[in-house]
Amino acid sequence: MNKTIKKIYLSYIETVWKSKFIFILFFWVFASFIGVYEPIIFTKIISKIEEYYRTWLFDSDSTIKLIIFRALFILLSIIIQFIYDYYLIWHTANKNYVDECNKYTKKIILMNYSDFLLKKQWWLYKIFDRGTDSQVKFLYFFFQDILKSMTWIIIIITILFYINWLMTLIVLSMLPVMTFLWIFFIKKVSPHQKELNDKWDTIFSTIWNLLSWFMLTKALTLEYTFIKNLQNRLTNILHKQLKINKYWSISTIYTNMVVMISRILVLWFGVFFVINQTLSFSELFLFFSYIWWIYFPLWYIFSRFKEATEYLVWIEKLHEEFDDLESEELLVGIKISNVVWNIEYNNVAFKYSGKKNIFKDLNFKINSWEKIAFVWNTWAGKSTIVNLLLRFWDLENWEILLDWININKISKKSLRSHIWIVTQDVSLFNDTIKNNLLFVNPNATDKQLEKCLKLAEASFVYEFNDWLDTLIWERWLKLSWWEKQRLSIARLFLKNPEILILDEATSALDNKTEKLIQKALDNLMKWRTSIVIAHRLSTIQNADKIFMIENGKIVEQWTYTQLVEKKSRFYELSNPEHLILN
Repeated sequence: MNKTIKKIYLSYIETVWKSKFIFILFFWVFASFIGVYEPIIFTKIISKIEEYYRTWLFDSDSTIKLIIFRALFILLSIIIQFIYDYYLIWHTANKNYVDECNKYTKKIILMNYSDFLLKKQWWLYKIFDRGTDSQVKFLYFFFQDILKSMTWIIIIITILFYINWLMTLIVLSMLPVMTFLWIFFIKKVSPHQKELNDKWDTIFSTIWNLLSWFMLTKALTLEYTFIKNLQNRLTNILHKQLKINKYWSISTIYTNMVVMISRILVLWFGVFFVINQTLSFSELFLFFSYIWWIYFPLWYIFSRFKEATEYLVWIEKLHEEFDDLESEELLVGIKISNVVWNIEYNNVAFKYSGKKNIFKDLNFKINSWEKIAFVWNTWAGKSTIVNLLLRFWDLENWEILLDWININKISKKSLRSHIWIVTQDVSLFNDTIKNNLLFVNPNATDKQLEKCLKLAEASFVYEFNDWLDTLIWERWLKLSWWEKQRLSIARLFLKNPEILILDEATSALDNKTEKLIQKALDNLMKWRTSIVIAHRLSTIQNADKIFMIENGKIVEQWTYTQLVEKKSRFYELSNPEHLILN
């Protein structure tokens, strides 16, 4: 926890600068003096009344002045508290929240793809959301509760010791008891609370899993299975939470008892001192008033300790998850342009962490403007070969050349800007159709957009009420499968890249639409280097060369006609009658 608190401090200092942080601390000390001095003014008014009963002389002018001064003092205190609370704390805490969001958003976006595959998406989002939110809440808790309360207590104890040290010791006599009780309760409750937090994490994981595979849940009629499972877990959590809350409720009773005993002690000894004229009645009133100013803030801090601990846990998880992430260096390397687009894989061997080899000594060459097709059996690595070309992994023991330049020497931004990939499961952002297209070419005109939509047989967008401004809802609720696929292909036409990669790009389309779009794609692939991954023979029959991959190696590489004539392994897997690969 100490390391986490130090990181919060360093993050906050980075936001507000050290000088402003020191100013905030000094300003609050000043504000605290203003705040705790108000009961002293009230005590002076009481002393005037006390003096009247002793002398039967009432100084009305000075009393009225004191009352007016007290009213103005309270107003000043309110203004200072507002300045501290709003301008110094909320402004800086929220500025720090924005800075942290920017920092960790950048961490997430620039995360290496290989690191992303090893993480749970729902967990990343939850930690990001809870961690950044917890930091702003913890900062406010520190400045508004801990700093405020502890400063008040120190100032009050100093004032009380100055007035009467013996009465001050009586006021503080129950403080060790209260501290011991709260430490006991915190140690008792914390392990149970941590266990409960872990159980809540499993609940959220189950719900996320259900929503991620909602169609499968419906198809297998697992609704009541999930409901029953969640009900049992939630019931168990409820019993544990009630047990924890019982501890906190008992602790409140003990706190109230401690404050009550402290008040009794102050009254008992205070009355004795007043009778013996070693303490004035107004001073007794001051001591009695300040009891609550000491015990209640401490009680409030202890009562919120559970929340503060949860804040620190989430902030700690945020740092653990993201601080050590390596960000992609997108701009490091050569910037390429006006190249010929030859691609060559030399002795490429690759495997995912802890798994067997996907490729072993993979060697092939694609000449510029060639249309190459890859076919393979299941799990042969059809997406991996493309991911390596896009530098989603940077490994040392292999070489991929682009125009005789090792792609590791080319900047990732420059490399990827010349390549475009369309897959079967295409992602579209939760935004308008127009913005989804403009992501690849922000300067495109409406006329260019219309042309690309027409080429992709996606003119259906003009049937929508809002045309290009139609919002694509989350999970494509306004688009069918084939409609979103056509939009992804329209985006390809708008991008107009030098290297095309089609990974089952037309497999979700009906035969009629596929033939129309395939014709447009064939035109687009002219004078470009193209890589096609497909099971439909219609999409690879016109390829300049077909690579057949099995067990991580290329076993055959010929044209479609040659592979069929040779009765090859490709021929055994192909089914020309149905135009698919088995």
